[in-house]
Amino acid sequence: MSPRLHPIVPPGTDIGGYLVEEKLGAGGFGAVYRARRGGRRYALKLIPLWGLAEWAEREVAILLRLKHSNLVRIRGHGQWPDEAPQSFFIVMDYVEGRRLDVWAKEENPSAREVVLKVLGVARGLGAAHRAKVVHRDLKESNIIERASDGEAVVVDFGAGGYESAPSITGGVLPPGTPEYRAPEAWRFQQEHGDERGRSYQPSPSDDLYSLGVVLYWLLTGRQPFLPDEAAGVEAVLNRAPKPPHVLNPRVPEALSAVCMRLLAKEPEERHPDADALCVELEALLAQADESLDAKLCDAYGPDTATTLAEVPHAGEDELVQWLKKRKARPRRGPHPPAEVAAHDPASIAAVIQPELPPLLPTCPAPPHARPQAQAGHFTALRVASWMSLLVIVSVLMLARDLAPSSAQVARHTQEPHSSAASSSPPVAPTLVLALGAPGQEVAAPWMAPEAQEAAVALNGAPILAAVALPATLSEEKVSVKMKKTTGVSPGKALGLGIAACLTMACPGPQVRPTPPPEDCPPGAVEAMEKLGIKVGDERLEVTWGAQGANAERRSVKEGWTSMRIYSGSREIEMRTGTILSGKLLFGDRVYGRFTEARLPKGGGTVRVCMELRDQSGKRGLEREPGSTEGNVKVWDSGFVRAVDRFE
Repeated sequence: MSPRLHPIVPPGTDIGGYLVEEKLGAGGFGAVYRARRGGRRYALKLIPLWGLAEWAEREVAILLRLKHSNLVRIRGHGQWPDEAPQSFFIVMDYVEGRRLDVWAKEENPSAREVVLKVLGVARGLGAAHRAKVVHRDLKESNIIERASDGEAVVVDFGAGGYESAPSITGGVLPPGTPEYRAPEAWRFQQEHGDERGRSYQPSPSDDLYSLGVVLYWLLTGRQPFLPDEAAGVEAVLNRAPKPPHVLNPRVPEALSAVCMRLLAKEPEERHPDADALCVELEALLAQADESLDAKLCDAYGPDTATTLAEVPHAGEDELVQWLKKRKARPRRGPHPPAEVAAHDPASIAAVIQPELPPLLPTCPAPPHARPQAQAGHFTALRVASWMSLLVIVSVLMLARDLAPSSAQVARHTQEPHSSAASSSPPVAPTLVLALGAPGQEVAAPWMAPEAQEAAVALNGAPILAAVALPATLSEEKVSVKMKKTTGVSPGKALGLGIAACLTMACPGPQVRPTPPPEDCPPGAVEAMEKLGIKVGDERLEVTWGAQGANAERRSVKEGWTSMRIYSGSREIEMRTGTILSGKLLFGDRVYGRFTEARLPKGGGTVRVCMELRDQSGKRGLEREPGSTEGNVKVWDSGFVRAVDRFE
């Protein structure tokens, strides 16, 4: 890397009054540093004047046009050093958080969580596009999940453009990442690649296509196309990718359809603008569909083990290994501890214990309970549940040994067996399940049926990554030893197990308290006054449904939500069709705190501070009969009232 492009800037260097702390990264348009000034952190981008001065000026011109919470904000700019400047610096807000790809890999999000992140990006893009700015290089690494509130923030407009901006590059296509480039860009290159002076001008629809690629990866763990070569470009132009819900059955079909529309070959087949995409995503969130809350990928653990592409077999070329990796089900989330104690058979129970499904309904903990007491409560339940399961399993396996079924015998005679598994030592003197050889990742006995196929060895080879359920329970691989205990029959053991389970019943439902007070977003009260709404006004009726009040009861989820105004006064600008966005908080009632309003007919987005009320004017909505902590039911409509603080 050229020192002229990325000069060495040691910590403590003063650049325009900002003290450099550390280097965060570098690219083709300069390097980014974390800097501090007046007790606050900033992101400082240093761009060499040599060869890139025009790009620096363009990026400043772009950032000065952007003002939205989902977009990075500029705080200053200048040249450095003061005497004989060599670099241009841009000071921006330092967004503390993780890149979107890192967030997805570490958290293994649900479809709902993905929609919320994509919705934030779409809102930011909408604001940028209204300012006539196109990002032109949108991808997961240019989106940060802000740690303070979980919102997605679009960063790095170094390759961006804006309306009437002078052309800088001499190539046909502007800078960007091939995997995220829209079909119309590739088509333009094919049609005008040999014409001097012709350059492609990306539009907002290009950003929407790129966001479709991001959404596709979030939902499936892979990209729709890899246009590194001519065949890949041809696929982008002429072939439709497999819908996300086909690759990953956990993706709701409605969300899969949104993604496929973003990836349409023609710009006019995509959403007309980012605001239209926001409306569609908000409608998805308002449905409170339970499928939105399922984790999109398997977590790392014994019940998601797979042999695909874990260890290459001798003689396999790179293509075969790549194909296996493509077929492997993606896994995300925290990794299990590096030392899983596989070499210590006595600790296997501790390794697989976190995967134990609840034998009884989970007891809801008080929201403000002390962590120590809460941890002790759940630890006691987990230990008791595990002990009860061991007792029941021992009885079941004893009965199976006494009278094996014909199906089991047939299965055992057909299965290839691993010699490593058959020689597994006992785990404990009381009850032993020989789960596999040292170093193996073990598929637990409660593994989902669809995971069994992935855990079978290829071509009859010894299993290196997992032990499938049938193999775990086969008589040749499992050693069951019962410590002799006089006077305890199998029936009595089963009775003790059942009694233990009954004694662990949860107490009655615990009522959650009213949510704590919260300040309004900055500028919200002033923004409402400009719309003709004063604090205390209560004349806007809202609904999750499409019609009027009291249409039906519906299930709602805690967290981000959107409601539509269906009856408002003509004296104010916030009339029928306005979409209010905010969060639902569960307490003794269902409380709604709305902080953003999207006005109809392209009126833009404004900050608000409005709380949800019922028909009588009481704060929040009453929980309807049949509600549980996992399925809270309310009437699908109510009123909102402007406030200067959420009490």
